[in-house]
Amino acid sequence: MKTIICTTPLEHLKGLKEKLKKYGKVIYRPSVKRSELKKILKKNKKINRIFCNPNRQGYILDRDVLQNSSIKMINTASTGLNHINLDDCKKLGIKIVSLTKDRKLINKLPSTSELAVGLMINLQRNIFRSFQSVKENKWNYSPFIGQELASLTLGIIGLGRLGNFMANYGKAFGMRVLYYDPNKKTQKYTKTNLKKLVQVSDVISIHVHVNNQTKYMLNKKILKFAKKKPIIINTSRGEIVNENDIIWGLKNKLLSGYGTDVVESEFSSIKKSPIIKNVNKLNIIVTPHIGGMTYQGQLRAWNFAVEKFKNN
Repeated sequence: MKTIICTTPLEHLKGLKEKLKKYGKVIYRPSVKRSELKKILKKNKKINRIFCNPNRQGYILDRDVLQNSSIKMINTASTGLNHINLDDCKKLGIKIVSLTKDRKLINKLPSTSELAVGLMINLQRNIFRSFQSVKENKWNYSPFIGQELASLTLGIIGLGRLGNFMANYGKAFGMRVLYYDPNKKTQKYTKTNLKKLVQVSDVISIHVHVNNQTKYMLNKKILKFAKKKPIIINTSRGEIVNENDIIWGLKNKLLSGYGTDVVESEFSSIKKSPIIKNVNKLNIIVTPHIGGMTYQGQLRAWNFAVEKFKNN
């Protein structure tokens, strides 16, 4: 019999909790902390499935959490997997089920790219900063004169599903669109290398998964090539950039802004993040991993994910 511990909120998604119960007994603990989950799994050996999502987890499912449990499968309603230690799970014989390869589903989910557009517009038009000024009873546009998107160059890093959405949005705004992706080739946009992209872009938007090739790919060495004081938008993963180097770039005026939905330490300690430490000092906007968190997107994706318990 399947006993599923659900560690992610479902009550905002109509009918989803009831649907999950069709596949086994459900222990609903949407705000469970790491230490508490470890104790629950060790004590209750009937729990053999986990249903999770990275956005509110705040820790990594690794050997320390899982080794004294009866967990046979982790079902994550996400494409990203850096909230799970895959090597540890493999050694423990735990199957990982995700949405990573469900192309027909995820190709219809633009939510994260829509957030990237929002962060881009916010930074280029100083929306948040000017609103804060109005809240202080000021009414002066002079410090907040922004950039016209139609006059700018958008550089896309990673022209996969979300990168394509972002490129299309940029084109709709009249932006010149470049992309860097060794694995993609299209006539729609201009392909370039990473150095050139950083040199000529006004906006750099990141849309890649974390791996050995992409981790810290935007660092001090490559940022030194920036000529147009670009803003960087990161709705992928915090580890794609070297966050200390992003702060260095902002302080040394090589970058004009950083908008992110992710930080590297979000699965350990948010307070350790250099981005969070400087959020009130520099032109930074941070959202709490809300990229895929639209009602429509979650309803489609999480219903699809729950159905995976049928055969797992």
